[in-house]
Formats: sequence, C-alpha cells, structure tokens
Amino acid sequence: MFFEEFQVGQRFTSATREVGERDLAAFTELSGDRHPLHTEGGGRFAAPVLHGPFGLAVFLGLFHELGIMTDSVLALLDTRWRYRAPILVGDTLHFELTITRCHRTSAGDEGVVNRHVKLLNQDGVTVQEGTTAVLVRARDSGPDPAGRAFGTVAWGEAVVERLGAEFAAATATWDGTIGLRSGDHEVHLRIYRGRVLEVTRRTPLGATFVLGADELTWTELITGEHNDFMRRAMRGEFEVSGSGYEYLRLTKALALLVDAAREVAR
Repeated sequence: MFFEEFQVGQRFTSATREVGERDLAAFTELSGDRHPLHTEGGGRFAAPVLHGPFGLAVFLGLFHELGIMTDSVLALLDTRWRYRAPILVGDTLHFELTITRCHRTSAGDEGVVNRHVKLLNQDGVTVQEGTTAVLVRARDSGPDPAGRAFGTVAWGEAVVERLGAEFAAATATWDGTIGLRSGDHEVHLRIYRGRVLEVTRRTPLGATFVLGADELTWTELITGEHNDFMRRAMRGEFEVSGSGYEYLRLTKALALLVDAAREVAR
C-alpha cells in the first residue's frame, strides 16, 4: 500500500505470536538488562516478565508480516508507547491497528501515516498501547482529501464549507473563537454572529475555548456509524480549555461542526 491508499479509520488486525522461554532469554541477552524482574520474577509478579520494549518489537514484526508496506515504507518516525500489563512467557500476542491521520509531506512524493496500536494477549487484555508514525512512499503528488488530517486549516475550511443555516442560527448571537485540537494539531474558527470569518492555526487573542482529544478519539467520532459527540464529551473523552461557560453555550454548534466533519470524511 502506498500513501494514497491509506484512509483515516482503516483498521488492521495481525496474526498471533506466542511468547516462549527463548524470547525472554534472547531479549535479555540482546538488551543486557538482567534485572531479577526479568530473570526470576518477584515483587507483584510470580513469574519473569518480558522487557517492556519486547512488546514494541513484537508489534513491528507482526506488522511486517502483514505485508502492506513491504516496498512503500521509508522510515519509522516516532513511537509513543505505554505499558498497560505484563507480558509473560506463554502469552499469545496480536495487535489491532487504526489509521488516525494521513498527511503528505511538502516534497509531495511521500506521506506520513499515523497509527494507533493496541497489543493484546490471549485474554483480550491490552498489554501495551501507543501511537507510531511512519513515512510512506506516494504514487503521485496529490492533492489529498481534506478529511484525512483533523485539526489542520484545510480540514477546518472544508468543515466550514458544509455548515448551513442551523449552525448560523446556533451562533447568531455569539462573538468568539472555537479551537479544535486533534493530537498535536489545532485549528481556530473565528465566528461573529453566525458567520465564520476566518479559519486559521491561531487567532491573535487566542480561542474562547479549545475542544481537544487524541487522534483516535477524533477518528472514532468522525468515522463511526453515528455522531456520538455528546456521549463522548460526557464520558470525558474530550478536554476543554478556556471558557467552560461558552463551551456549554455552544454544545449544539459543536455537534453541528461534528456533523459537517463527518460529511467531509465521507
């Protein structure tokens, strides 16, 4: 698969890999970390625990076996990883992966694909979880659909184009700026009495409030079967900075923004 073939919301599930005594011995030798936690067990663990980076190595190996980036992959760009539960000898691991962002580089012949990964054991327990971006070769130089990169100016402009009279009515008496943040990317919508005057990365006086979440949350919201923004907001999946009062005033307008974003994604 090349850059253009990846879409936000795509999901991949790997084959399984059983963890054996040889894995523990080999990774201990490779890393040089012979702490008793990994050689004898102890503390809260009754048996030796695999080293944390072993899970990441398993993910990379299982991903290679999928065969979807054999010739197109150029480089691994980052890894943000969390250790949720121990990996033990005898566990059987697999991963579930979701594409959360696709962004072409300025050169045009390459693109960055962001991935959210869950590494699970045989009981369905998430033992490790994180995000990792990879640089992928592109077939051509674009252009790209705006719906593949939440929180960018191009995405914000595409969303605004799909707003109608209902949004204008919901913001008819409002003067301020809504910020929308997805992961590390943030876009501001400057609104005055029902009209979006400007879509920009930053407004001079800052946003009245910013609605933010990680890329996976936005991906699930925008590509899911229904607009469940309010349910996710009530569960605390979104963070709000700035004026909480103005955020509560504009919950209907925010739901309409999500509707428009879902149209862009389609």
